[in-house]
Amino acid sequence: MINRILIFISVILTSCSTGTYKVDDFDNEDLKWFKPFKKEDTVIFMSEKNEFDTIIFQKVVADSDSTRGFSQGYSNSNYLTVPYEFTKGSYHQFAMMSGGTKRYPQDILNLMKSSSDYGSLEIIFLGTIFGDSLKNIDKINDTLYYFDSDKADYSGMNVEKGINSFTFNTNLGVTEYIDERNIKWKRKNTNAKTVYRK
Repeated sequence: MINRILIFISVILTSCSTGTYKVDDFDNEDLKWFKPFKKEDTVIFMSEKNEFDTIIFQKVVADSDSTRGFSQGYSNSNYLTVPYEFTKGSYHQFAMMSGGTKRYPQDILNLMKSSSDYGSLEIIFLGTIFGDSLKNIDKINDTLYYFDSDKADYSGMNVEKGINSFTFNTNLGVTEYIDERNIKWKRKNTNAKTVYRK
């Protein structure tokens, strides 16, 4: 009897570990956020006080992995991310990691979908994290969205100076933000419509 149970478990585990776990394609509603990041782009933002931030947005990075274990389950996952960084001399910077030699890395976008019918989207800018709270953002028009840090999942994570809000254009990316001093920062050399809210 015990041998039959062990054989049954062995067959189940073998079939699980060699099975095909199809991951559905990302949907257009999630992919719209990635349109501005087809290539690396260096963007300058200027504050009302003539301070500068220079941000390097990387192009979209695609990755995948698989989980194969009895305790964790069996699935495949696909990921899309967009890393970004501030250049030296920018007013805003990511916080230093312990040791004080490297800054925390950040992605403005993280999208994941797995074959186990789980998926998530995070939009993160200057330490303001929207995941579950994406339902709280304001749609201004077909391409422009307003993100209020008071409605975010987290605010001020791993940055030296935080922000109160930002606007995102699905054709351009971030177009403007309001810092914690209530100073407006605008993207230079764009024709994007921006929204100022307190």
